[in-house]
Amino acid sequence: MMSRSEKSGGNLGFTLVELMVVLVLIGLLSSMVAISVSSGLFKSKERRFSEDFGASMKRARNMAIGSGRAVNFVIDGEKRTFGIEGRKATDIPKEVEISADGVMELRNGLFAVVFYPDGSSSGGEIELSWDSGRKDEFDVGIIWARITHKVKGL
Repeated sequence: MMSRSEKSGGNLGFTLVELMVVLVLIGLLSSMVAISVSSGLFKSKERRFSEDFGASMKRARNMAIGSGRAVNFVIDGEKRTFGIEGRKATDIPKEVEISADGVMELRNGLFAVVFYPDGSSSGGEIELSWDSGRKDEFDVGIIWARITHKVKGL
């Protein structure tokens, strides 16, 4: 019985065409993985920022109840920052636009939701609109200062 090498003249390697096809497939798969990973990282940045934004509001509410004094959650439109008044502010990414309805304006460009020690708040609705089409809506209740977060878009 003859082996394969004896039948084909001793040539057991791959042809150049086979090698090129494999390299092209590897390149295509690599680019698809890179696109998938980068879009996943972008979305996680949006989600992470939105979670921090909501957590900061909840922290302000808890501080007001715990300290027995009113605490302001502020958004500075000119500096593009947000946070608890009197504490270090967090930068707002350039990819997001913030709009609000029913939120107090303390002075030109500085907006606040006031959380009171009795568990109530000044209330309002805040929307984060991302360049990607994602929208995060935060609704702060007046009586119980309940903060709800809804994600729309993507």
